[in-house]
Amino acid sequence: MTRMTNPPALPNDWWTAAECAAYLGIARGTWAAYVAREQAPAPERMFGRSPAWRPQTVKSWAESRPRHGK
Repeated sequence: MTRMTNPPALPNDWWTAAECAAYLGIARGTWAAYVAREQAPAPERMFGRSPAWRPQTVKSWAESRPRHGK
């Protein structure tokens, strides 16, 4: 099996876990924990071994997310 030295980038219409976390202002590990506990949307697509989400899915989830103290 040949390994790619420069794997293709994700299309702009999908976010990686790191991009989801950056949008939310949380650590990537926190986002991964939310997903693992099913407290955040499951990945909508896999690019190789990289999970990805549509930006609108993450934005909608963030808007409907309950906040403590508000």
